[in-house]
Amino acid sequence: MGKVNRSEEWGDGMVRLAHLGVIVRGLDAAEPFYTALGLSPGRRISLDREGVRVTFLQVASAEIELLEPATREGPLSRFLATRGEGIHHVAIAVDDIERALAIAIASGMRAIDQTPRPGAHGTRVAFLHPASAHGVLFELIEHPRA
Repeated sequence: MGKVNRSEEWGDGMVRLAHLGVIVRGLDAAEPFYTALGLSPGRRISLDREGVRVTFLQVASAEIELLEPATREGPLSRFLATRGEGIHHVAIAVDDIERALAIAIASGMRAIDQTPRPGAHGTRVAFLHPASAHGVLFELIEHPRA
């Protein structure tokens, strides 16, 4: 991977933790654990294109995203079958997703998405392959501009 000067390339404050994605067998079974910790689940969202149902729980300035596969087929179901419940991905919020994705690719990271795609809550997202990210699936996420 090429060396990138983060302060010049990414800019101050461009990158922050958005959420941790946690894959679960079922939202109904998982939510009581999180509510016992004092977290309140948000509204559930079905992302049909991705084959997943999600809910977000606020934790300080970030969130925990619970992901439940909506079908028995697809990458999330395969992930759950082989790895079980737990951390699925780390989401990094960026101000300019095209720029962040271009920097990641230029740095030698393998992108799952060559261009951003729609995400939950009007976001745009792109994923970086775990093979080039020390075994972690990373999601770059750009929130809608106010």
